[in-house]
Amino acid sequence: MKIPFHDIVICGGGLVGASLALALSHLPLDICLLDPAPQAPAPRADDRTFTIAQGSKRALTTLGAWSRISRQDFQPITEIEVSDRAGRFGFTHLFADELGVDALGFVTGNVALLAALYGALGETGVTLRRGRFGEITRDDKSATVALAAGEKGHQLKCRLLVGADGTHSAVRGACGIDVHRHDYGREAIVSNCRVSAPRPTTAFERFTPDGPIAALPIGDDRYTFVISRPDAPEWQALDEDLFIDRLRATFGDRLGRVLGASPRLRFPLMRQHAREWVAPRVALIGNAAHTLHPVAGQGFNLGLRDVAVLADRLAEAVRAGADYGDLAWLRDYERIRQMDVANTTRFTDGLVRLFAPRLGPVAIARAVALNLVDGVPAVKRMLAVRTMGLKAPLPKLFRGIKP
Repeated sequence: MKIPFHDIVICGGGLVGASLALALSHLPLDICLLDPAPQAPAPRADDRTFTIAQGSKRALTTLGAWSRISRQDFQPITEIEVSDRAGRFGFTHLFADELGVDALGFVTGNVALLAALYGALGETGVTLRRGRFGEITRDDKSATVALAAGEKGHQLKCRLLVGADGTHSAVRGACGIDVHRHDYGREAIVSNCRVSAPRPTTAFERFTPDGPIAALPIGDDRYTFVISRPDAPEWQALDEDLFIDRLRATFGDRLGRVLGASPRLRFPLMRQHAREWVAPRVALIGNAAHTLHPVAGQGFNLGLRDVAVLADRLAEAVRAGADYGDLAWLRDYERIRQMDVANTTRFTDGLVRLFAPRLGPVAIARAVALNLVDGVPAVKRMLAVRTMGLKAPLPKLFRGIKP
């Protein structure tokens, strides 16, 4: 039986994989998006949320996805309040109007964003294929992907396989690529809560002795709380009233009383990066290449910048008539991306370390430093430019141009 051939197979149909398929869809390439369920998930009561930076919104707009998200499904952030402990000590505020932008970022849900990406993909020639990656064999010209046992379709052939299959990437493992991993010794608890005094366009980042707490507005009187805890299993097991009491004591009263909380989700907090991002006929993007602590909400935005740079390199190779699966082309993608990822990792890891539990004098100095930053516009602008994903040089998608 003849093995189906595609120019590029993208393994992983989540946000990052779907974004790359869409970014490449206008090129003269046969693109296949491979996933166990390559479609937007059904809505559920506890939808994960993501912070979309200004630069990422520009990229998603260029891809034709942002306009497909209904206004009720995203919330602009015009103010970010950063504070030490429960909002009683050091403060720094970032304001959109001070920076000349309509919003510092946007909060949207996994369901809405995936639906927008797949809606746009439906108007392209990208092949959506149901299947789970099993193993890979390669020669000088192509890669053959064998699907996992029990999957229909057996094999696919391509010039380039892109691993967009997450933190526990099977593609990365099949290529023998090791990872460097740091466990923060904490887990995150996520809950959508109603509050009595909402500030619908303000996001909060609290640094407590037990870890950071982010509060992201998701519309009306609702906020998503992402709480880093060393005792996360205990917090997850609490009944709703006890959980609300602990959240109030830890976060403070800047949003009034917590009126209700959804069932809690829990996931481990770690920092991880692949020791290599590319191999012959293979490239890694998104969490397959790097996983960050969620503080400052940089994860998806960093993955989307992977998409933009890889799309630029592949488009350049196609127009030059070059072999885009060749390791030399792929090494350029790896080289360009690693500085941004290293800087962003240092930024997020530095925040976690800076606000780790400290003795009284150090904590006081840290609070004073936050207040000083609040009074220095140049420092605040530098911080905002990084979190908004607008630090130059920008790939084409982030400048509003298709690759």
